[in-house]
Formats: sequence, C-alpha cells, structure tokens
Amino acid sequence: MNKVFFARRHFSCSPRHKPLSFLLTGVLLLMLLVGPALGQTEVQDLAVVINALTHPDQGITASLSLIDLMEPNERRAVDNEILRFSVEPLVRRRAVGISIHGHLAYIPTFNLPITGAASSGDNIFIINLEDREIVGEIPIQAGSTPQQIALINDNKMYVTCAAAHEVHVVDIGNRNVRKVLTGSFNKPTGITLLNGKAYVSNPAWEWDPVARKTTYYDSTVTVIDTETDIVLKSIPVPINASGILNDGESTVIVKTTGNYNDILGHLVLIDAGTDEIIETVKLKLTPGSFALNAQKQLFIQGSWQKPGLLIYDVAAQDWIRDEDDPIANFSNDADAPISGSLTFAPDGNLYIAKPDWSGGGQDFVRVMDVVDASLLQAYRVGPGGSILAFAQIIPRPQDVNNDGFVNAADLVIASRFLGDEGPGLVADVNGDEIVNILDLVLIGQGL
Repeated sequence: MNKVFFARRHFSCSPRHKPLSFLLTGVLLLMLLVGPALGQTEVQDLAVVINALTHPDQGITASLSLIDLMEPNERRAVDNEILRFSVEPLVRRRAVGISIHGHLAYIPTFNLPITGAASSGDNIFIINLEDREIVGEIPIQAGSTPQQIALINDNKMYVTCAAAHEVHVVDIGNRNVRKVLTGSFNKPTGITLLNGKAYVSNPAWEWDPVARKTTYYDSTVTVIDTETDIVLKSIPVPINASGILNDGESTVIVKTTGNYNDILGHLVLIDAGTDEIIETVKLKLTPGSFALNAQKQLFIQGSWQKPGLLIYDVAAQDWIRDEDDPIANFSNDADAPISGSLTFAPDGNLYIAKPDWSGGGQDFVRVMDVVDASLLQAYRVGPGGSILAFAQIIPRPQDVNNDGFVNAADLVIASRFLGDEGPGLVADVNGDEIVNILDLVLIGQGL
C-alpha cells in the first residue's frame, strides 16, 4: 500500500461555534466594503508530466515530474520524479491518465498484473500540486484497470474502466464510487465532454494469453447524459477506437488505429448535436497520439513506419499536411525527432513528450512553435515521460478544507475557529495568526 502524505495544515483543538446565519450576513456586507483583493498572489504555470515507465529490475517506478514554464533555464525548470506512485520497487504500478482541476491532479493507477491475471490496487491518486504531496486516494474496484477521467462538476467524475467494461461515477467529496454504468461498453478507454454529454471510446479488443493473440471486435462510441447518467446512444466506428476529444463547440473527434496490420486507422467526426457521424477520414497509416489547437487544426503523430506530424483542418474537413507531406523535422534542429505524445499548451505551443522506454534516460518534452515548426525548449524528464497536462497554480488559502474548491463549506469550517490565535491555523487565510472576520471575507471573495 502506498504511503499517503497529507497537507501540513492543521485544525485548532478548540473550535468555537457561532450562529452561522449572522456570520454569513456580516461577511457578505464586509465583502462589499473591503474590495476585491487584499494582496497579491503568485501564479505558477506548470506542465505536469507522468513518467510512465515501470521496470522493477532497474528499480524504476511510475512517477511525477513538474516543469516550471516561467523558468527560462531548461535544467532548473524541471523537478524530476518529485512523487512516486509506488514505494515497492517490485510492483509494476501503472499511471495511465491525468485530469487537473485548480491545484489538484487526479491520476488513475493500478498494479500491472501477471499476464492473464486481474489488476490490483486500482485507485485514483489525488495530488496537491501546490504542496507537491499525495493528499488522498479514491479506491476503484480491483481488476477494473481505470484509464481516463472526466470531471463532470465539483463533486462528480466519470472514470473509464477497461477491464471491467464499465464507467464508474465517482463522488469526489466522499472519495468513493457511487454508481457503475454497465452494458454499453467494451474496453472503454478515452472520454471527452461536450454539451452536457460524455463520449466514451470503446476499442473492443481482447488479448488471449494462451494463443498470444489479440482479437478486435466492433468498436463504438458511447454517449452518456451527464446529468442523469443515462446512456443515450452507441455509435459504430471503425475498429480499435482509442483517442477521443472535441473542438469545444459542436464536433467530437475519434481516432481509430486499426489492427496494426492490414487494417489502418481513421478519423471520425461526430456531430455533437445529432450524435451522427458527419465524416470518416481513412488514413494511410496507424496513427499515434493527436491533439487539437484553438484553430481546430488536428495534429496527428505518424506511425513508426511513417514518422512526423500530420495536420488536419477539422472545420474545413481537409488536410493541411497529409501522410505524403508530414512535418518531419524541427525547422531549427533537424537532429531532434518529431515523435511522441502531443499536448497543446494554453499559449498555443505544442508539447511533444518523447519517452525512452529502454530506461536509458533520454526522455524529453520538446516544445514546438507551430507557426514555423521551430524547437523552442527541450526539457529532460523522468523515465517514460509520456503523459502531460497543464496547471496554473494560484495560492488559495481560502480553500480551507483543501478540496480544490472555494465554496460555502470553507466558510462554515472557518467560522468554527473565530478567535483562535497562533501559527498555522487552518482558517487563518491572511496569515496574521488570528482567525477573524477578515479571514471570512477573503473566503467569501473567493466564492
């Protein structure tokens, strides 16, 4: 069992209870008088990297690295392997996805089983990126192999569970699974949210450990109403549908990879209004990872046989760079290969994570300016650095219970400690070593 480290905040041992309605009314009045801010906050822009390699013989376990995007020195910018997802070197623990809300990262993990056996230790780690600590776990049914997460609202998330052929509905506050969606999924993996619906990709493959053969069944995209958790539809797509994302407006984009042999990949565009397929684009290769920028240009990683980047214009439904004209090299550094997983940053630059699965330490995250395909930065990360997301960390002492949200619950908790004095008090938002009405005002301003 992994050791869980909790944040350093502590509660006073002598809480004082006050009439909450009176206090809340006073807080609202003071918020109007005090103004919008009582101080400056320091913002951190981070790239959060999952180092996914697990190699027990070499003592390598899955871990987390952080890249400070505001630090110009590439070496100083990286804090490598600040957290490990297993303290047992012989356990092959997999970390396969990431979802970030504020300063909290949710990372699904499981212990990789012996061939043919069920996974174990399936859970979602909750990581406080500001304090750089694991602050909790959400247990998932053993043998489920959780894959990807979608945050529906402040207290609800969906988790795709491939081995169980299910989607689990998680209560974030209580840190448990409160509902299991079944019957419409086959190896569910990817998930994306658009217009009140969740779209889940079902690769529908099964590995036979005896015959050492993979069988591919009919792939689908399952549509779920996120308000009611009701499955609305299953949309047939070409085999081995894996990646799925959306353009933020009206289109869901699915990538299929075929059977890695005689059946190649496709792009499938789905109208999120009608949930009907509007275009199926046949590829001449088995595609790797993909990412969409703000201009609705889809960047697609080529296969090992055909490396480089392809670009497809989703709005125009036409190629900008196709299989016969990929971006093969960085324009200013032809020795740095353009291959690996793709993620667009908020500033529009493309981050390409290139893992070294041999454990040789040549794991890089490279940053591309997509205007001219130039190499802007190259960060060395941990073993198997391949999964990446972005976080903006704004210190929020108003989040009294450290759940990632500033809401009425924080006001209620803080009101119990009015008048307490001393260092390190949980509700001392402004750090003056006394809990008073100004602390409640600051919490109220964060709502």
